[in-house]
Amino acid sequence: MVVLSVPEILARKRGGTELQDEEIEFFIDCVCRRDIDRSQIGAMLMAFCLRGLTTKETVTLTKSMMSSGTVQEWDPTWKMVDKHSTGGVGDKVTFPLVAAVPVFGMKMPMVSGRGLGHTGGTADKLESIPGFEIALTEEHMEKTLREVGCYVTTQFGDIAPADRTLYSIRDITSTVCYAPLSCSSIMSKKLAEGISSLVLDVKTGVASTTDSYEQAEWLARMMVDIGHGMGVDTTAVLTEMDTPIGFTIGNALEMIESLECIKGKGPADLEHIVSVQGAVLLCEAGIASSQLEGEQMIAKTFRDGSALEKFLSILGNQGVDKQTLDLLRRGEYDQVFDKAKHIDTVTAQQSGFIEEVNAMALGTATVLLGGGRQLPGDKIDMAVGIKLLKTKGDKVENGDSLAEIHHNGKLTNLLTTRIQNAFVIGNNCRPINRVIAIVKPGEPTVGYLKHKFRAEN
Repeated sequence: MVVLSVPEILARKRGGTELQDEEIEFFIDCVCRRDIDRSQIGAMLMAFCLRGLTTKETVTLTKSMMSSGTVQEWDPTWKMVDKHSTGGVGDKVTFPLVAAVPVFGMKMPMVSGRGLGHTGGTADKLESIPGFEIALTEEHMEKTLREVGCYVTTQFGDIAPADRTLYSIRDITSTVCYAPLSCSSIMSKKLAEGISSLVLDVKTGVASTTDSYEQAEWLARMMVDIGHGMGVDTTAVLTEMDTPIGFTIGNALEMIESLECIKGKGPADLEHIVSVQGAVLLCEAGIASSQLEGEQMIAKTFRDGSALEKFLSILGNQGVDKQTLDLLRRGEYDQVFDKAKHIDTVTAQQSGFIEEVNAMALGTATVLLGGGRQLPGDKIDMAVGIKLLKTKGDKVENGDSLAEIHHNGKLTNLLTTRIQNAFVIGNNCRPINRVIAIVKPGEPTVGYLKHKFRAEN
């Protein structure tokens, strides 16, 4: 039996050698048992960054991190699916998706995050609904999956504890941005949910976590390969994040817009992203025979009321009372959500077409209004945010209203100017191209429209 040691493994990686599975597993085991010095962990992380990780090493690292804690197990007859987004501005895709997908009998154990910086958090947005309980017991999770088909919670229990240790050291060793480590961190937690299918929403654009389309595609490919290597059907959808999704940014405002989408009356780009991602899951489950059919099936749930009833059932199973559910069903949102004390408007300073709506600028502005966190412990004002009245591709005249700023006294002249300058007006009509491409394991990246229609031709 070969006796492994951290210094020897570290030396091998420092020298550029591809590590064996048992060496990576031993390293993660030492991390979990705290039988390793933090300086050695930092050195190993730096060696990973400088010498690189192969796909095989990255898959083994992800498996080891996932197996360091609880891996959920469910009824084997259930079709367990989930989605993950790399984050963006106005990103409310989760809510219509969890309303529509379980209509077809699939189960979604959704573990969501809090917002930090310009990206909003799914958990925060749901907590703008009075009574919603994001923290669930494992018994409650299983009961909700069995009866409703979906729950939404935050990271809980003993999920991937090795990742928590590694991340705390990545944060102080300038290794946070190394993609294979980021992918392992994301996928170890996501795959610990016990899922069989996963759709990834990988953003590209000014408000995304990637610097270019090529980098976003590479990140998507890496996560797809990790998921596939761990036996999970995984597909990535590359989507544009130059422009906010839909017309609202801010917790309560985004929940209202999500509910309107679920009722079939939401923004076209939001419904489109949801339909594309939902169709991917339906195709992987064999419920839809093509991407086009799957998108039509998802969209139908918004028109026939089945998605709305499913979403209200999810809310009801997580603490929202019947009176509030009835108000949401009727669209009496003013009776449910907090409202900002002030609404100011920014206007167009010239005529033309809106060529750009800078999502990063508007996301950052929403944080400064109090609608997001600059530090993890910051308190959020659920009512504040920005409501677009015009978006990219729209024609405007000088003086037309561009956006409403919902605030509670934190709006300054400088912030108003920043919001106004986020709208770039020129002579060219450039509509939003929201869904760009599809990334599947073992296949070349394909443009979205080609993927959608190739099985129909």
